[in-house]
Amino acid sequence: MSNVLTDVSRRLPPFTRKLAQKVTREHLSETAEDYLSAKTRILILGAGFGGLTTALQLDRLLDPSQDVSVLVIDRNNYSFFHPLLWTVASGRTSPSSIVVPVRTFQRGRSFHVLHAEVTGIDLDRKVVETSAGPRPYDYLVLGLGSITAFPNLPGLKENALPFHAPSHAMELRNHLIDAVEKAHQCSDEADRKAWLTFVVGGGGDTGVELAATIYEYLADGLYRRYPWLNTSMLRIVLIGRSDRLMPMSTPTTSQKVRQVLEEEGIEVLTGVSVEGVTANAVQTSQGEIPAHTFFWAAGISAPPLITGLDVKQARNGALIVNDRMQIPGHEEVFVVGDIAWAYDAANKEGIPPTAQAAEHEGAYVGETIAGLLKGKKDAAPFMFKPRGHLALLGRRTGVAQVGPYVFTGMAAWFLWHAYYLSHIPSWRSRLQLLVNWTLAGIAGPETSQLRLE
Repeated sequence: MSNVLTDVSRRLPPFTRKLAQKVTREHLSETAEDYLSAKTRILILGAGFGGLTTALQLDRLLDPSQDVSVLVIDRNNYSFFHPLLWTVASGRTSPSSIVVPVRTFQRGRSFHVLHAEVTGIDLDRKVVETSAGPRPYDYLVLGLGSITAFPNLPGLKENALPFHAPSHAMELRNHLIDAVEKAHQCSDEADRKAWLTFVVGGGGDTGVELAATIYEYLADGLYRRYPWLNTSMLRIVLIGRSDRLMPMSTPTTSQKVRQVLEEEGIEVLTGVSVEGVTANAVQTSQGEIPAHTFFWAAGISAPPLITGLDVKQARNGALIVNDRMQIPGHEEVFVVGDIAWAYDAANKEGIPPTAQAAEHEGAYVGETIAGLLKGKKDAAPFMFKPRGHLALLGRRTGVAQVGPYVFTGMAAWFLWHAYYLSHIPSWRSRLQLLVNWTLAGIAGPETSQLRLE
């Protein structure tokens, strides 16, 4: 398969040619014609945890002599490291520190990257439509991620704030500052209390960490700037429809998380449903909560591009896959990450939509496709072996479940930071994070607004 940069480098002087060859090895370039002419075309949609892990696994396992093109397509030029979003929301780092350019992963590897918008997927014709033109495929890996799911509740879409992207973390900080400023200007005590009440809908991992982050940013950051405000008026309410927090974790972990949150002063309401939201209150199955701020973190759904496919789907639009992460009837199509509705082949339990699970799925799919290209038709079914469960609970505390052991406090807080710091694949980002976290620990979190509109 030809390479444009290689052809050009042959016409350069020796020293310049060596430099060009070095650049070529670090950042491969592939034209649309190169991709179309390859014997086997593997298309990966989405450069998240699942998609990139698939590409990296294929790079390790495919024989360079095979005429195979692996192409990763994403609308953004970066991979977003979602677990560290909490440190952006709490004012301890910047959004640029938790994103890594996709082409950083490409250096010295055999897969290619296309920065484009996916506009359509035709499973019958085996073609993906993009803003850069159509791309047919022999194998397709779907890893497009999820979006926030808003059920049809009165006023929810109009009044709820989502939390799913770097921009949402900045909007959270801006909104909390606005709310405290409004409370500072209020003469009416009831209205001031409503401005200082922050409600989070959703008792899963996202809702738990969001409530803890709001508390941390207010108590450790903003209230230092407003010492005359009565901190006793601060109210943070976490509402979960399930009987316990983080229902996909163990009961012991759930109980310890609840204990930590309540010790911080966060109200935890489990077995309670949100029934509606207005600009001034949140209606629940246990009554109304006067509040001007409501964050929704109670579920995710597949994006419209995925829900429009004519295949079996779960209620939230995720694609139902077999025990080899394939779409039944379209065995050349694999699904990884949040949009995969999969079960562990060993215990038949559902696989959670987490970054850890997406990495496991991506590694498995990459190995399976590489095996198919080598003639191995019978891949072992997918089994998910979680390394543990970590959650950041603010104010230098967290919860860690490692094997049968569950612990909280500073040790869990350090483990959370060490684990995710080691997983971000950029030494520059690691250094930035360490510097920012250290400065925030010494001087306090960032409390200035940054409006990007």
